Formats: sequence, structure tokens, C-alpha cells
Amino acid sequence: MKKLFLPVLLAVPLFSLTAQEKSLNVMSLNGATGLYVVPTARIGFADASMGFNAGYHTNIYKPFGKGDTGINHLIQANFSFLKMFEVSGTFDVQPKDAMGKDPNDLLAGFKFQLPFVTIPVAVGSNFQYRNMGRENTDHWAVQIYGAVTYQADLLGWPAETTLVIGHTILEEKGSSNIDFGVGFDLVIFPKYLQSFLHLLIDYANFSYSADPWGANADYRGILNTGLRLDLAQIPALSKFNFAVDIYMADAFDDRDIGGRSFGVGTTFGLKF
Repeated sequence: MKKLFLPVLLAVPLFSLTAQEKSLNVMSLNGATGLYVVPTARIGFADASMGFNAGYHTNIYKPFGKGDTGINHLIQANFSFLKMFEVSGTFDVQPKDAMGKDPNDLLAGFKFQLPFVTIPVAVGSNFQYRNMGRENTDHWAVQIYGAVTYQADLLGWPAETTLVIGHTILEEKGSSNIDFGVGFDLVIFPKYLQSFLHLLIDYANFSYSADPWGANADYRGILNTGLRLDLAQIPALSKFNFAVDIYMADAFDDRDIGGRSFGVGTTFGLKF
């Protein structure tokens, strides 16, 4: 899958820059504004002094072809303020392990969108406390990253492209390799559906956390794709963030050896 990254980067300059009517700023799986595992350079509400998003996502996954298929529960929230800052948090409730214990994780993030730039650029970090309360197996991880997002036309359809580069430090292993990711948000059939339906694709060598349920980047990276329905395009809901996700995580890996999973989720937010 790493071979996919170079053609994607080469294709980016082929897009022509344009203005999209409204950006879809919805939470990623770890609570930060983004695609699935790739954070964008945007915050939840950049047009208001304060904004709040709440969300829920779940991944349906059978680990390594063994045991019963299970689901996790990602309970998410983020808060944006001063049109440039965002803090986020997610509680990842995972199925019990073979010992009957709960391997739950707590994820917390921070993002700063740089002011006075022509396209969105942000720096951020997220902290992960994995296997909470389990002695000898609880570990922390910290990721820092930079992201740039710009709007483009692809064959006349509005799109956004995001590039991310960062670094993750794991308590039990020390520093990891350089993190990189790329993602696309493409509005489908805008002539007929306006901006209701989005096709999302992101690829990265990291997942939403260092201990994900499904969405596993350990095997050649991770490619996620799916549809995001922007219900805030309904006039009565235009002041809110309101979206529904249907997606496949780690789509290119075999379900029995990797992390291929299916997921659904929703985000709802309002600004003050």
C-alpha cells in the first residue's frame, strides 16, 4: 500500500484550485476534525467564536479471523474556540479480551489552525492512554503532526485534499517512524445532489490510535473509504454540523490477517 502514496501525491497538482461553498468539518474516529484517521487542517467551527460537536462511531471487526465478531464504541466530542483552536476527546470502548477484561482507551487531542494564511494549515497533537486501569498493559502514546488542506476541483466536482506529516512516540517502544497520510473529500454529483453526498478516501501509516479496534495500520498502512452524508445542507439545519458516515476501514487488507472492518457513525454540532 505504500506504493499507492507516490501516485496520489503526483496526482494532487492536477487538480485546479477552486472555492467550495461550505467545508464539511466533521469528526474523525479519534474526535479531531478530519476524515477517518487523517485529521484535516480545519477545526469544527472556524466561522464562530465557539462551537461544540458530539459524535458516535463504531467499527465492526473480527480480530485476526479468531473469536466472535465484535464492535467498539467511539464516544466523541470536540470544542472549537477563537476561530483557530480545537480540543477533542474520545472514549474508545472495546470488546472484552480473552481474560474478560476491558481494553478501553482514552484519546485527547489539540489542534491549532494557523491564522493569516491563504489555505488552512494546522499543527496538532493527540494523547492516548491505552488499556486504562490494567496494570502492566496500560500504555500511553503521543502523536504530533502538521496538516494542510486545500480545495480543488476534480473533473468539475468540488473536492478537498489534505496532507499530513507527523511523529508518534510509544511508551513501550519509544519513537516510531515518520507518520504520513493523505486524504480526499469529494462531493458526488453536485449538479443533482448539491453538497449532500461526499466520497471520502484517506490513506496513512497510522490509525486513529495506536491500539485501534479494526482500522489497523500495522499491515502495510491503512486505506479507508466510504460515504459521508451532509445533513446540514438541509436549510433548517444549515447552522449546525450534522453528518452520517458509512465506511470501510483498512479496505485493502484481508479480514483474517489485517484490520478490515466496517463502520457507521454520526456527528452533530452547533456554534455559539
